[in-house]
Amino acid sequence: MTALRATATDDANVARIVAAINSLTEQELDQLGAWQDLLDLSSRTIFEAIDGDPSSVVIDADGNFEAIASVYVTLVYGSSRDEETMSDEYVATIGGTVGPEGAEITRAEVDTSPFYE
Repeated sequence: MTALRATATDDANVARIVAAINSLTEQELDQLGAWQDLLDLSSRTIFEAIDGDPSSVVIDADGNFEAIASVYVTLVYGSSRDEETMSDEYVATIGGTVGPEGAEITRAEVDTSPFYE
């Protein structure tokens, strides 16, 4: 069996995808419908960061991609007088398209099920 080797174009596309994922904001996650599940976890959820996993990126021949990312949040409970906070991380599945101009993220889904286990 012949081993497949990534090309420079593949590497560049993966870099574009990861850069686009890592630059996502709370507002963009909300626009993609992925923020509400995180909001439901606490009285006030604070977005800290998102980190795309380059080794998880899969790109098809048409430039459609899917990747895994970690979303880091701080969950805040209680009132401002007796606040308790907890840092947490959740796995997100991110999808979109990529080309020479960059990556466009068109969907995002965060798996919050571990919170309830």
